Amino acid sequence: MYLHTEFIRLLEQRGHIFPSDPNSITELLRHTDGDIRSKLHRRAQLIDRDQQLANRLTTHQRRLHFMLTAASVIWFVFGFIGTYGMMQQDSLNFFLILFAVLGINTLMLIVWLLGLCLNKTPNMPHAALFSGSRDSIGQTLTELYTQAAMQPRAKWTRGAMSHRLALCGLGGMFAAVLLLLIVRQYQFNWESTLLNGNHFAQIIAVLAWLPSKLGFAVPTDDMVRAAQNAYHAEHAATWGSLLLGSLLCYGCLPRLLAWAICVYQRRQKQPEIDLNLPYYQNISQKWQQKIVDDASDYRADDIPHIAPKISLDAQGARWAIVLDAPPKNPQWFEQILGQDWVNKGVLAERGDVAILLDELAQQSVQLLVGVRAHHVPDRGVMRTLTKLAQAAQAGIVVQFLHDDVDAINMEIVVQWREILSQHGWAWLE
Repeated sequence: MYLHTEFIRLLEQRGHIFPSDPNSITELLRHTDGDIRSKLHRRAQLIDRDQQLANRLTTHQRRLHFMLTAASVIWFVFGFIGTYGMMQQDSLNFFLILFAVLGINTLMLIVWLLGLCLNKTPNMPHAALFSGSRDSIGQTLTELYTQAAMQPRAKWTRGAMSHRLALCGLGGMFAAVLLLLIVRQYQFNWESTLLNGNHFAQIIAVLAWLPSKLGFAVPTDDMVRAAQNAYHAEHAATWGSLLLGSLLCYGCLPRLLAWAICVYQRRQKQPEIDLNLPYYQNISQKWQQKIVDDASDYRADDIPHIAPKISLDAQGARWAIVLDAPPKNPQWFEQILGQDWVNKGVLAERGDVAILLDELAQQSVQLLVGVRAHHVPDRGVMRTLTKLAQAAQAGIVVQFLHDDVDAINMEIVVQWREILSQHGWAWLE
């Protein structure tokens, strides 16, 4: 919803022509319930009535998700192939293999931690990554994601993506090592000019502590000393177990933890609309506009008849009916309040009213009633409206229909407002 609302803002500032007039939608939502942000999201949905912009945004997000999935598969394949290539020899130096599979990953993880501690601002993404086309909508889409990439949430999104790719690479490495250890016979040793067997025994003891806690077999001190410049087939399985345990404990698990932290932080830092932007300030002022008289020239005004706020969250069905006679526009109810109304026709006879009342008693319905604003609200019309309001469990909304009348009689409209206000019924003009 945030991206869609911001997408509408950027397009409107660029002069884009929408299916619905933004000013009319803004005025329509003046009398609706909800906080400012929820009404702004609703406004964006009503402006994008045909959902073309929402579909464009969804298509683009799916494209990005596909790109990330494809990159994950590629990293897994590269990790598998790279490790498979390194383990072509039957005799392996344990520490060289361990450094090859964990060295770059550990370095990348340290760099990420340093960037996180230094609170480095994320780089702006390349426009070609986002723009599906070079039209105004594509350029706006690029601007939208460029702004999103500068928010605090972006660094956690970038971190989650990088850790996901690294996990896929480590998964490929782990799969290759496991497969080769199953189908091939390897021998492990270690070599050093400066360090002796006691030094390496201490290093292996530290390295093997966590894998041993998880149930992996680890070499003893005697096995470590015996492996200097020598191969022992009887110890190969233990060295292979330590290699798998080290890859899991010092490669996969830290990356998984980092990925989980990034995902959690990203969910905690949901983007919010900046209500201090002049664009949103202007809309908010229209919804909250009040006239304040100076104390020196104050005089009491007539109490205006303001339509009650309309709940857009009412559960159940939404029906639309017209009183007395068919309107000139048979589609008068379409997109009223951005809802899909079911046309129930015209209430021209008492029998029609009775049938509708029976149907209303069977389920929760919000009723949109079309009345002709140039006809005086007589007793018969008001009796019908009263019955409908009592039967409609989710309430009624009265829609003024003018039927292309040349001149609107404001006196009659004021009568409608007064009587509807007295009954507490919402109306739209």
